[in-house]
Amino acid sequence: MTVLDIDISASISSVVPVVPTTEETDLREAVRSLLAAQDGIEQIRQLAELEPGYSVELWSLLADSMSINTIAVPESSGGLGYGVAYLSAVIEECGRELRPEPVLGSAAIGVPALLLGQDSTLEPMLSGALSGQLVVAASALSRNSDAIEAAPEADGWRLTGTAHNVPGGHLADILVVSAETSSGRGLFAVGSDSHLDRQRHESIDPTRPLTSISFSSTAAIALSLGTQTEAEITTLRNRAVIALAAENVGICDRLFEMTCEYTRSRKQFDRPIASFQAIKHRLADMLLSVERARSAALYAAAHFDYDPSTAHLAAATAGAVCAEAAQHIAAESIQLHGGIGFTWEHPVHSYYRRVLTNESLYGDATSHRREIARHLGLAKNSDLT
Repeated sequence: MTVLDIDISASISSVVPVVPTTEETDLREAVRSLLAAQDGIEQIRQLAELEPGYSVELWSLLADSMSINTIAVPESSGGLGYGVAYLSAVIEECGRELRPEPVLGSAAIGVPALLLGQDSTLEPMLSGALSGQLVVAASALSRNSDAIEAAPEADGWRLTGTAHNVPGGHLADILVVSAETSSGRGLFAVGSDSHLDRQRHESIDPTRPLTSISFSSTAAIALSLGTQTEAEITTLRNRAVIALAAENVGICDRLFEMTCEYTRSRKQFDRPIASFQAIKHRLADMLLSVERARSAALYAAAHFDYDPSTAHLAAATAGAVCAEAAQHIAAESIQLHGGIGFTWEHPVHSYYRRVLTNESLYGDATSHRREIARHLGLAKNSDLT
């Protein structure tokens, strides 16, 4: 089978509403204004050296004023019901400013995971997560990331094993992980009052710390068990990939903006270096990468809102395109800034560090392309391990 034999038209919907609404644009502008009022990269670097590693005040504002934890939650579950597209707009703006607040783990993945649970004991966790009083961290929800076994007990479930490289897991109030049960994989929530061993790693990006969390017969609440669990985990991972794609778009956009500003102001031979043809070509390539990534991320978010059950290809495409674009633009930004781009004082390399860390969470461009190949029938599962 060749690429020419593949018909992907069934996986692409022409009725998905991709164009942002007026309300979405207003939300984006409000979030950008809120984040612009912060102290920028210097504040973020200082916060990374303290606990909890982000601005508690800003997190409260995002939760209260911007309803970041409820914006994509259905109205029937106590949310605003605007969908992933609106949440992605907020995450993109957070990516532009390289914010360390737990938007990805809590709002994009953690809250939707908790909503899957039917146990009444989840209510305090869910209400706390929706209000922002409790912060959720989620693992990558894969068999590679979660080497955990779950055993039923009279009072619930017990987890034994390790969840590796959980972003923001060092201080999270609630942890969401997957684990193997006697009847297949399950999805579980663990409270911070449970017995946990957290080992924080030295991350290449100090603004997004990674933590390995070990469980030893740790009490947990089941969120999903049975035949539907694999599909629900896939849906959660698609949400995560789309959210991370949106953040990468924000990173790309800001880096391109900074690079244009610098090349217009930096002069050689009494001319701005942006006027040189070689620089123009590189800036044009960067712009193409930004817009390509933006289009892929917008479509993936809109498709997920339209029909999450068929959004896997769109999510994988956005993951691949946005990860590749972020790598390209971050590297070009450092090069076009010259020597200053390599220094600690300049923010460009901090964005590059975030891009590299993001690749380790839910897959790099290569792994997403493998998912695309598998979805289109171009490769067997055994070829993708």
